[in-house]
Amino acid sequence: MFKTFPNFSKLTLTDREEYEERIRGYPNVGDISFAALMTWWDELGHGVVSTLNENLIVQYWLPGDEAKSGLSLIGTNEIDQTLCMIFDHMKTKDLRPRLVNVPQFVVNSIHYPELFKIKSQRCFDEYIFDMSDFYPIENLASIWRHKIKKKLPTLENRKVEMKKLDLAQQQNRDFLLNALDQWQPKNINDYGQREREWARAATTLAADLHIENVGRFVDEELYGCCIYSISEDGHDLQVSFIKATHNKALGYELIMYLLAEWFHGLGVKQINLGWDCGLLRLRAFMLTLGPMNFFRKYTIEPN
Repeated sequence: MFKTFPNFSKLTLTDREEYEERIRGYPNVGDISFAALMTWWDELGHGVVSTLNENLIVQYWLPGDEAKSGLSLIGTNEIDQTLCMIFDHMKTKDLRPRLVNVPQFVVNSIHYPELFKIKSQRCFDEYIFDMSDFYPIENLASIWRHKIKKKLPTLENRKVEMKKLDLAQQQNRDFLLNALDQWQPKNINDYGQREREWARAATTLAADLHIENVGRFVDEELYGCCIYSISEDGHDLQVSFIKATHNKALGYELIMYLLAEWFHGLGVKQINLGWDCGLLRLRAFMLTLGPMNFFRKYTIEPN
């Protein structure tokens, strides 16, 4: 059992069943998933969880970026009272009364929004896409359809297949991580560095966190991979990581299309591609793909 706020429990792999039972029925927001909390948000072991009024309180922490770090709230029960209790406690500890990365469904449960300052945290909004926007190829935006059709002939007379790697085996983990390292651009930024650390954690804990993967192999050589999770009904896909070789003959656009073909075959209906972290080039790219919706995130402070 998780401790009651203001006390916290260190989140561990053994807590997966209890945690996932508590978030069952909420929208498939990537950042509230157990896998995300144990990998991306658990750098240096900062993952903690608490309960209050049948809601969860979790900590999101980005090293060196306190403005985007802090406690968050997951739940829909007595949210106004819960927020006030959290803020009152933070004030007694001389902490700034503020929650970060709060999902839209939590904000929608506030009865008296005038009591709080609620601000969009745009960099953590998650991009949601309809599977039919990616496959078949006729449904793609014209700019992507043109690029993919131009590159598809490069696969003629070549052995192309999708394969999953058994990440329980150390040699497969090493193989995947070595490929990802080779694909990283030379001018890697802080976000890219964190992606690399996340990939290492995700491949190591894949079996425990129900994280899956698939690679696109061409003539036995890995040209692209995706690390992801699928909802229990198989309809919602949470993409955590997509990487592709920078080989111009088989670029990112084509890899994405071939992955979409694979996921369509699995019965996936909706794709969550995650957030852009405020990176303008990534945001522009995600928007050109034409998201159908977003999982919005907010900061909340007392008014």
